[in-house]
Amino acid sequence: MRYLISLLLVFTFTGFSDAAYLQNLRGRVNIKKAGSANWERLRAARATLSEGDQVKTARASTVEVYMDDGSKVKLAPLSAFKMSSETKESVSIGLYFGRIRSWVRKFSKRFEVKTPSAVCAVRGTDFVVSADAEGNTKVEVYDGSVLTGDSAGHSALIRAGEFVEIQKGGDVGPPQKNSNPPSNMDSSNGDARALARREIYNEISKEDVLASAQAEIQSAEYQNRKTAIDAFGNRVRMEEYTIRPAADQFKYVVLNTRENRFDFGKILFTFNTALPADLSLATANMISSPGSAAPQWQLIAMNSVMSNTLDKVTEDASGGSMVYNGLSSDPAYQLVFGDYSFYAAGPAEADDNGGLGKWIWTKANYNVATGYVDPADVSYLGGSGLVSSVSGDVFHGVSKNIFNEGTWIQAEDFVLFDDGKILSSGDFGSGLGGGETVDQITDRLNFERVYTSSLFGGRTIDVMFSAKLLKDAGLLRF
Repeated sequence: MRYLISLLLVFTFTGFSDAAYLQNLRGRVNIKKAGSANWERLRAARATLSEGDQVKTARASTVEVYMDDGSKVKLAPLSAFKMSSETKESVSIGLYFGRIRSWVRKFSKRFEVKTPSAVCAVRGTDFVVSADAEGNTKVEVYDGSVLTGDSAGHSALIRAGEFVEIQKGGDVGPPQKNSNPPSNMDSSNGDARALARREIYNEISKEDVLASAQAEIQSAEYQNRKTAIDAFGNRVRMEEYTIRPAADQFKYVVLNTRENRFDFGKILFTFNTALPADLSLATANMISSPGSAAPQWQLIAMNSVMSNTLDKVTEDASGGSMVYNGLSSDPAYQLVFGDYSFYAAGPAEADDNGGLGKWIWTKANYNVATGYVDPADVSYLGGSGLVSSVSGDVFHGVSKNIFNEGTWIQAEDFVLFDDGKILSSGDFGSGLGGGETVDQITDRLNFERVYTSSLFGGRTIDVMFSAKLLKDAGLLRF
């Protein structure tokens, strides 16, 4: 009797919560509470997970979510999800990217996992859902069954021992026999190429960016560190490096630290085949390649982000190929992207479009070498008729677009020396006359881009990078 009374007192005064909670944290796990614009590192051994909260894991990091009915899910490394809703009757989880394994108790509440391309609804089963960087989904069932549907209204019932794949935009494939054992949730989803693209868009907090840089810079192929003055007289500590996440990729990263702010930029280049030991052999002709023979290495995708850790602009290009210009007098192959899109985001838009941000414009069949795109192949936020203005010159220029929907974006560009002086057309002539080589002059040059937008709440994104590292990597030639 004494034991029973003590037990009742514990339940009475401790309280019993219906809310889900996070436990068994391993590595670095971040949480963004509903209504908050900031990600925070999860440090408690156990933390409540409420409706609208978002969670993401870093490399070699996992976390488990426990429901009040005894069901459990585990988030793999480099994954992110949102607790979309939780009631006494149902649970809905939105998986942005990565992998999540769910052990759902029989006769429990209705349970579903949503990805950008699929919805998986179950009652009592063990299954894994994977969402890759391209928006495709894979569902593997180990016990019970899962009803999976796509955005086009197709559906399939996947039973134990089967898997199904759903492509972005719809089209549920037929269930297939799964000869693989249950996935190891301590490893991340997808190949190195997909992981590298995913990190470009979803790793923007200062803590995450610096943590990745510390790990990546050990294997950097090219590195550059220096301090310079920006166009506004501020001292900037610049760190730049390139790495190869996969055999057919390289990534360029620049970190800017000023007295009161941190900005960064990352660009991921993906080629049609494995890159050579000398990276410049591939980069030299990746935009335009003279002659009537197609280059061996062709850029097929480019993904980039610039951010101040709160706001970001992203560019996502795919379907790249080198297209022959057909000119007998000046034959060349030129880079054309089938799809080139631009996005921008303040904290409120950060998770739109799978982490890309708010869609601003898209160019189809865009010739990067010439800048040409058929007007019929360009689509803008709010439709056609945007107001565009350009001023300045190649060394200091400003361009601004105001879209019919009301959003506006402005980019201001500078080419300047380490001391903050903006380059002029006579500097190369006078420099060479004083005995400096072109290499010596360019090693003192930097590029600076400043973004402002109606989405940024008065903040700016201000990234400065050096001509030297771009030249070393073969991305810049004089």
